[in-house]
Amino acid sequence: MSEEDLYIGREQTLVKHLILRKYLERFAHKVGSKWACITYIDCFAGPWNVQSSKLSDSSFSIALEELRKARATQLKRGHVLRLRCFFLERDPGAYEQLQKFTASISDIDVKTLNGELEGAVGEILSFVRDGGSGSFPFVFIDPTGWTGFAMNTIEPILKLHPVEVLINFMTGHIRRFLDSPQKDTQDSFTALFGSETYRKGLEGLTGVDRDEEAVRLYSENVKRVGGFDFVSSAIVLHPEINRTHFHLICATRHPEGMAVFKESEKMAMQAMESARAAARQRRRIDRSANRELFSAGVMNDSDYYDSLRQRFIEIGLAKVEAELAEKGRVPHDILWQITTSVPMVWESDLKDWIRDWISAGKVRLQGLVGRQRVPQRGKNVLVILQKPIPK
Repeated sequence: MSEEDLYIGREQTLVKHLILRKYLERFAHKVGSKWACITYIDCFAGPWNVQSSKLSDSSFSIALEELRKARATQLKRGHVLRLRCFFLERDPGAYEQLQKFTASISDIDVKTLNGELEGAVGEILSFVRDGGSGSFPFVFIDPTGWTGFAMNTIEPILKLHPVEVLINFMTGHIRRFLDSPQKDTQDSFTALFGSETYRKGLEGLTGVDRDEEAVRLYSENVKRVGGFDFVSSAIVLHPEINRTHFHLICATRHPEGMAVFKESEKMAMQAMESARAAARQRRRIDRSANRELFSAGVMNDSDYYDSLRQRFIEIGLAKVEAELAEKGRVPHDILWQITTSVPMVWESDLKDWIRDWISAGKVRLQGLVGRQRVPQRGKNVLVILQKPIPK
């Protein structure tokens, strides 16, 4: 069975796993070159709805594969990289599968636990500490809903130093129940966001505006609680409906961590549209019982994705322009940080904006070295406003 076949009917999981795989691939190689150990924590390990008998389409299997690749690369360079994994799963049936999978692993220090995250935080922190000062933790929080990882529950994990965190914010489920009059549901959202202030922020908003504000408010609390410098999110769309299924939120304290996440997001967005095109074509064929002459890619209507991309480009551009208009002289790295905080907007977009502004005489660059014409991160380049950028 091909990888594409493993994800038929759950294309959103394919996108999630692509981001996780690409992120871990780069993360593990970069961190593994400087640290003695990587500690990987999966707080909702599953497996769920896997199609492979070997569980190769599970998040923990993907993580182990990428971590092993990084270890092999480092070993060729003469560096011994230790790997440690903590897999937590509350469902007894899924946990039984997880245990069977990990029982044969002898090359990695693996611990599994059957339980709720609320009662396991202490054990997770102890496992991280046991890795020693040379260990770098990566935490994946991938729930099936919005409960079980309240802000005060994950706060000790977010405050680990160092740590990088990837959180699945289940936008589709959350959207349906945000306005529930049930007190228990309201209390669960207060716990998720960490306070009741999110309600005021969402007042009067609908559709994509409401989804994005909910994600922004949650992300800001993650950033504040964990003391992260960089937080951004990737949008994962429903396979067949023009609607957001969930957001993957990345929190890191290092610009390189955010650069890796944004590269992973950009790659996954292209794959997402291909997977959605195939899913919609299968649905049309099932309904009509007729084959289609052209491929899914040819038949694909990308208007919704394109409209989202344009929307966020305009948001990112407006934020960058506002920073320039206010400060006049802004480090390129600050503009990069603003740009990468917006979903579906990438470093290449910022380079295009700067290139256009230079051509129009609106900005100049200070600090370029040699033949460099485009600013790069970490090179102390200033973007200086020459004349107002029209609104």
